[in-house]
Amino acid sequence: MAWDICLALKENGLLAKPTHGDKIRFAPPLVITEEQLKDCVVIIQQTLQTFE
Repeated sequence: MAWDICLALKENGLLAKPTHGDKIRFAPPLVITEEQLKDCVVIIQQTLQTFE
């Protein structure tokens, strides 16, 4: 399922990588604004809601 979530996150504009089968790793840039971080949280929330 981690792979499917990562693909959905990519479609919504956020890159993530599945690791160890069921874990998801995020790799944000070294410099990120608070607004960008909040945008990422919204993308994650919206994406995960589609899997409920």
